[in-house]
Amino acid sequence: MRAAGVLVAAFALGLGLALATTGPARAQEGGVEALADYDPSSKEWNGLYTFTRTAAGVGLEVLSVSSLAWSDLDEGDILVLVYPLQRVEPSRLAAFVQAGGHVVIADDFGEAGDALARMGLLRADVGTPQASTYYRSRLYAPVAVPLTAGHPLVEGVTEVVANHPAVLTDVKGAVPILGFGAGQGAIVVAGEHGTGRFVVVSDPSIFINRMLQFPGNLSLTVNILRWLDRGGRADRVVLLRGDVPMFGEPRPFIDDAGMDRFGRSVAGVNRWLEQRNDWLLTPIAMRVIGGLLAVALAMLAIAAMPPWRRLPLDGRWLRLIRPERPADLPQIVAAHDHPRARNFLLPAAVLRDGAATALARATGTVDPLYQLPERDLVRRVADARGPEAGNAVARLYKRLRGLPSRSQAAAPWSRGKVSKRELEELHRDVHDLYRKLGEEPDA
Repeated sequence: MRAAGVLVAAFALGLGLALATTGPARAQEGGVEALADYDPSSKEWNGLYTFTRTAAGVGLEVLSVSSLAWSDLDEGDILVLVYPLQRVEPSRLAAFVQAGGHVVIADDFGEAGDALARMGLLRADVGTPQASTYYRSRLYAPVAVPLTAGHPLVEGVTEVVANHPAVLTDVKGAVPILGFGAGQGAIVVAGEHGTGRFVVVSDPSIFINRMLQFPGNLSLTVNILRWLDRGGRADRVVLLRGDVPMFGEPRPFIDDAGMDRFGRSVAGVNRWLEQRNDWLLTPIAMRVIGGLLAVALAMLAIAAMPPWRRLPLDGRWLRLIRPERPADLPQIVAAHDHPRARNFLLPAAVLRDGAATALARATGTVDPLYQLPERDLVRRVADARGPEAGNAVARLYKRLRGLPSRSQAAAPWSRGKVSKRELEELHRDVHDLYRKLGEEPDA
């Protein structure tokens, strides 16, 4: 028991020393100063061995690079920048995300500040963050809490312990994920730009071995990797740490699954404007580009319009089939009795028109089917032509009222359907109505 107590005390002391470290450790290798922190193969307190094993558990290989060519990154890569000591070019990082790249920028006091500002984030060294709680009451170890409920990055995360963090005091175009409360800034933000995603962590020490012993820190790391995993299509984490040069230009399209030719063209224009933003888009240049785009759009609209023709508007462009009146019902039925169609909606509408004409003569009303309620129409027909004629109208009323006009029945978009059997029943009942009205059926 005594030995166990000594081990616990030693662990706590080691953790306290780890948290008390104020900056990245450096070592001399061959007379050249090198960054000793964030070594992916190191199991020391300040290494990233636990991070690499966590990535492997998600299905991602970690590749630590000594130089980075932006064009080498594709949709299978997640770029992780940890405390970069060479300036991260803002336009290249923005173009990488715009084109569909996914990236984690974990930097507190390194050279990513300009790139973060380009993405709408202001990073500040606030000394001692004003947190509601601190790990073991140590002011250099503030505890961050979720600021946005329901985001995938905070799933299963209630708190994250930081170590001398910088703070993102102004967040635009991204979502604050973790921080020290309202108005106290964030240490983790996430966002989407174009077809890409980015996560910014203003304390890279969250990912070191000792800090990943905190459950919240480990859960946050897993959530970040999964959120950037493109639904399982990513297979590699490209790790850039410390003094690593970056050169070249990102690919114009990194993750464009499902993007059509028009979408590629629009994305290409956006990328060109993004690249010109640093030096071209002065207020005058913006007005000139806006004017040129307006002229181009106007010309495209004029070219897309049909040529002007001085012809009368006769409705033929609707392509409606308007049968001549009086209609030859047998010919109309024959025209619609096609094995592929077999829809007798138009002949049924012709029958309805004939019945409506007979009812108009019997009741003295111009359009009795649509001007009189069913009860009034049945009563008027019964008074004029007898109760049997009224009963015949009652049997037909709903079927006749449910039929569209001839023009609607003949339209190509008409969805009505009348089978041959239904047409035959309607034909029999309409002729019965004619007989009971004392009239001869139309030819």
